[in-house]
Amino acid sequence: MRVIYRFKAMETSITKIHQNLDRILKYLNPLLPLANCHMVEFFTDNHWDKLLPKNLIQTIDKWDLNYAVEKFWTYASEPENNDNCELRKWIHKAQSHNLTVNNDYCISVEDLEQHLKCWGACLPPEIKITEFMTSKKSYEVQRMSRLVASLYNATSSTHCMEAGGGRGHLLVALTLGYNVPSLTVDCDDKALKNAAQRVKIIQKQWRAIAKKVTNGNEENLTENRQCDMHRFATAFITNKTNVANIMKDSFPEYEKDYKILLTGLHTCGNLGPDSLRIFSSQTSTTGLFNVPCCYHLLTEKVDADLFDVFQRDYGCETSEHGFPLSEYLKGYNLGRNARMLAAQSLDRVLHHRQLPNKSLLYRALFQIIVKIHLPKSNLKDGKLKRVASKCDNFTQYFKMADNVLSLGLFDRLPDSYLTDVSNDLNYQWKQIVMFNLLRLCLAQVIESVVLLDRLLYLFENGYRKSYIVKLFDPVMSPRCHSIVAVR
Repeated sequence: MRVIYRFKAMETSITKIHQNLDRILKYLNPLLPLANCHMVEFFTDNHWDKLLPKNLIQTIDKWDLNYAVEKFWTYASEPENNDNCELRKWIHKAQSHNLTVNNDYCISVEDLEQHLKCWGACLPPEIKITEFMTSKKSYEVQRMSRLVASLYNATSSTHCMEAGGGRGHLLVALTLGYNVPSLTVDCDDKALKNAAQRVKIIQKQWRAIAKKVTNGNEENLTENRQCDMHRFATAFITNKTNVANIMKDSFPEYEKDYKILLTGLHTCGNLGPDSLRIFSSQTSTTGLFNVPCCYHLLTEKVDADLFDVFQRDYGCETSEHGFPLSEYLKGYNLGRNARMLAAQSLDRVLHHRQLPNKSLLYRALFQIIVKIHLPKSNLKDGKLKRVASKCDNFTQYFKMADNVLSLGLFDRLPDSYLTDVSNDLNYQWKQIVMFNLLRLCLAQVIESVVLLDRLLYLFENGYRKSYIVKLFDPVMSPRCHSIVAVR
């Protein structure tokens, strides 16, 4: 009877994820051209008129830039606002399709803590490390390591493995703070050697730089930990990587079966979905605690000519794409620019009231000139990345960009031509700013699709104890969600 009940519960959860994905995709699909557009072609392809609703354009065209931006900040910050305004409708409709902590599969840290207790874990105090990492990384490690240590205990794991750990920040806290035997695996051998040296330094200074945090109160640590519990291995991880073999090579003195908690703090590109595939297919893994990032480095079927940056560097090939993972979304594509957009943070922009850089305007205006006079030219934007910061106006930008790319256009064209191209810079800048903000509203919608696809993959493979957890403050750490699963 209990088996039937569990199956029914899983079916219900899968149905809910299907329904949520269907609702999001119904909204998102018509807007994918907007999500995948290139800002370089803003003027040449007339993005403003072609990719935005006419009613929204008409509303914004009535306002000056400062008023329009203030309206955006207001509406984006006040979800309960019911003004009958096209800008408010756009923002709030996008927000209504974001993943939120309000259901049984996207949960808060407090909800995760309750699950951990039900699974038999105790919740130790947080460990705060004040040196050897940025304030952002220190916050993430403090927030995450305690929960990883609790999941480690709840799953009766013998070791923790960090996929793509690089500098090993997370596992320093796990080993020195929570006494968890841990292995950081990364493909960059030089980074790992530097990390191993850093761990030795941290251990020597541990009691001076680490604090135990309980209910907001900090106290010194008195325990001495063995640095040898944190080890490093060089490997390029794919879905075919045998994690038990890597662990065996790194901890040969352990003679029993390895029970591995697989974790990763901001796993780039395909490393995130490959971690899920490893957890699903290899019984040596007991649990998963994965925070993804760099969605633009994922591969999809539409990226036939693109390679994962790490695959390219390490000569690895895989027939499996990073998106989608689930059978339900098989054949669906987001597009690389959409995935790149998903890695941007409206929360951070909103908090800091950030406007786009003037380089977007200058590059888009420069494209008008190039398209007219050198229509067959294939410009490489990488060479122009730092040009705008050295320029006070578009004329300076055009001259410098023309020189960097050796196009020979600046001296051939009269000054009056430049005036015609940038005949209304204030209005053109307003369009760029508002278009960028409006497009940014889709970022979390796209990220929601990626995260739900990963969760659905786990459910499809029978892992009922799987959740999306909103782990971090999105202003402090924009990639704030994690995937947590128990075998």
